Amino acid sequence: MPTPRTKLFVCALPLWMTACDGGPSTPTPEAKKTEPPAKVEAKVETKTETKTETKVEEKAEAKPDDKAPAEPPKPAAAPLTVVAGAPGPAFIAVEKKGIVRLDGGKFTPVSGAETGSYKQLKVGADGKVYAANYSQIGRLDADSFTVVVGDGDTRQPNSSTDYAVAADGQIWSATFSAIDHFDGKAWTSEPVSVLALAADDFPQAIAVDRAGKPWLATSQKVFVRQGDAWTAVDLKPAKARSPYYLTRMALAPDGSVYAMGMDSVFHLVDGQPAKKLKLGGTSSYTELSVSADGHLALIDVDKVTASDPSGKLQMLRSGKHFKKGSIWAVGADDSGRVWIGSDAGLTVIGADGTKNEWLSGAAPEIAGEIKSILVVGSGPAALPGAGEVRKGGLKGAIVDHDGKPVSGATLEVCPNPSFIYTKTPCADQPVRFTGKTDAEGVWTFAEVPLGEYGVAVKVGSKWQTTLGFAMNGAMKEGEVFDIGSIKLAEKK
Repeated sequence: MPTPRTKLFVCALPLWMTACDGGPSTPTPEAKKTEPPAKVEAKVETKTETKTETKVEEKAEAKPDDKAPAEPPKPAAAPLTVVAGAPGPAFIAVEKKGIVRLDGGKFTPVSGAETGSYKQLKVGADGKVYAANYSQIGRLDADSFTVVVGDGDTRQPNSSTDYAVAADGQIWSATFSAIDHFDGKAWTSEPVSVLALAADDFPQAIAVDRAGKPWLATSQKVFVRQGDAWTAVDLKPAKARSPYYLTRMALAPDGSVYAMGMDSVFHLVDGQPAKKLKLGGTSSYTELSVSADGHLALIDVDKVTASDPSGKLQMLRSGKHFKKGSIWAVGADDSGRVWIGSDAGLTVIGADGTKNEWLSGAAPEIAGEIKSILVVGSGPAALPGAGEVRKGGLKGAIVDHDGKPVSGATLEVCPNPSFIYTKTPCADQPVRFTGKTDAEGVWTFAEVPLGEYGVAVKVGSKWQTTLGFAMNGAMKEGEVFDIGSIKLAEKK
């Protein structure tokens, strides 16, 4: 089963974090280092503050007979409908930065979703584009995010693992404890016990085909709703290796459903035997994207497997076809392009091999952890230039379990310090800074590309990797961001 990626969280000063021991795996050749070690400043700096001069203006006193002109009513948000082969925007969900729209050659935060953590950008069976955060499900219109459920009387009864929107706008939600259904007026819930699952099996993903039938994937099974009951789907005709470890579902271009397991993707059509897509040899899939006309893209550890509607495969490898880094999100569009979000940045690779790449910090709007990518139709025709990489500074302090400064400690800063590594936690990362703390336990790195970073500290012969903090929403160009103090674990 794929190893989950460690998530990083922002902490405010004073910042106390728990560090975890990490040990090297079987040694392999160390990645080539291209960055010189960053200079560590001995001087303790204070946080950079931006001073804003406030001017108080005297307003003219309004007379009783003065009336402000009435504001014209705002037009309703134009619905965005996916049309196969037609150009459309790309949407990118970035941790704590909300959803960013790429269209017309520029990145623009989506109104109503400019901040926060969004996930699962997807197309509903109604052809519209949706997104979800931890409490709301909403529709992405021409230039804004409109909440559909999650507020007031439409509040979801359970925390959603996945959701799906039917052609008539009804919503189905899979949770670890229940299957929830919103009929447009109110929610109803069924306990997971109706599925008679094994103790270690839970709902993972849900989809609604274009005929209106809901499909549910648990870790090891697939169910389809027949009337008022869930019926198990026989996956054996697909001749896929079990256990399946199903994690994702998506709408197929013909209105049927795909279900993705660890090394298989099933094509599910109501009333027909399950089939397995031909996607190559042994794999370990973690994400799936399907375009309107049937282009597929899947994350497979350190590569992306892409397939066109005819079944022709393309393997895009990290470090060869795009900047080396951990792959976070993937998207496919009808023009055959593959969109890849990683800790190195965003890359778009065309069917002919042409590449557009925005390294971390080159596009501040998407600097950070890219959670999800969805491209409408054939995607935007014009893509912005990469631009200059924006940079800032990072500083912090290392203290022991008693809160005393740790001087001379070796540390690394990189986007995603690994718990399983070749030589050091950051050795294989696309951006890496190394140095030591000063006499006060303080470390500082300058010229750091805007993005998300973690810290690894060497204590004796072992590395301790922070459980993390995300700096993508806090770093600013030309300023030094102070993450506070990292408290090391007590030696046992």
